[in-house]
Amino acid sequence: LFGIDAPESSQTCTRAGKTYGCGREAAFALADLVRNKTVTCTRKDTDRYGRMVGVCTVGGTEVNRALVQQGWALPYLQYGGGIYSSAAGQAKSAGKGLYAGTFQNPWDYRKNPSSPPTAGTARTNTVPPVVTKPTVYYANCTAARAAGAAPLRAGQPGYRAAMDRDNDGVACE
Repeated sequence: LFGIDAPESSQTCTRAGKTYGCGREAAFALADLVRNKTVTCTRKDTDRYGRMVGVCTVGGTEVNRALVQQGWALPYLQYGGGIYSSAAGQAKSAGKGLYAGTFQNPWDYRKNPSSPPTAGTARTNTVPPVVTKPTVYYANCTAARAAGAAPLRAGQPGYRAAMDRDNDGVACE
């Protein structure tokens, strides 16, 4: 989201003297805001990982601003977040979200080598792992039944049209 930064999923903060998962709470706040609604985003930039960075709306609400107003995101001044400074000031004055306790700025959290890695943490290995789907093959329906896999539905590992006698998408029924 353009101009804002929220705690990482693994990030914790302190509120009322107790540690809590502020990254998870920030994610839940976003989920509550957009749940079962159409989200529209306008591209403003592309980040260094090639991801779209934009301003999003749901209904008549700007998501970026709403998260800052609720205190679950901070203006990311380095990346155009100055437009959200007044919203952050209001959240801070009201003690909302992160401002209800103490927290580390998300950008500082990501830079800290002792922080657990999360989706926003830069990785030293930039080559994605190779993921291969296991190949499942049954010679016939007797073999599929013996393996406890029958009936097989179209799209499931081991399904083959040749084993689907009535062509209904279910083999070995």
